[in-house]
Amino acid sequence: MLGSAGSLRADEPNREYQVKAAFIYNFAQFIQWPDKAFSDSSSPFVVGVIGQDPFGENLEDAMRDKTIAGRPVEVRHMDSPDQIPSCHLLFIPASEDDQLDDIFKWVADRPILTIGETPKFLDAGGTIQFLIEDGKIRFAINPDSAARAGLRISSKLMSLARIYKKP
Repeated sequence: MLGSAGSLRADEPNREYQVKAAFIYNFAQFIQWPDKAFSDSSSPFVVGVIGQDPFGENLEDAMRDKTIAGRPVEVRHMDSPDQIPSCHLLFIPASEDDQLDDIFKWVADRPILTIGETPKFLDAGGTIQFLIEDGKIRFAINPDSAARAGLRISSKLMSLARIYKKP
């Protein structure tokens, strides 16, 4: 899935989030979390979505019966930033763009992979940003953000991304 960008068509409004959900699962396969990210060897891998969830059932469908880092995946919907520390991967939809500063205060150096979709996401401290170019979903990675979180991103994933450098 990561080898090619997902294509979108205007007649498939739900398709964008089906493709993004699949990308999210695949991103996680190419990232290593530190042991301290998990309370014990049996704790689940938690994928969180804060605020208004644009996925519908797509994210749950993409994660159903899957594992990440050898752990079962649990999808949680979060209404407020104080719930963020309970997750390992956090999707921040466009609806939360005005809340990025508050959200990143809660993420602050925790081993949480942040994924977003707005132009200012990487500048605010996010790790992976979805981009839509020529009707295809692509992504950019902020390696400094990943390093602050203690996450190791594989060179294979890095080679497929645009690499963000803070101006």
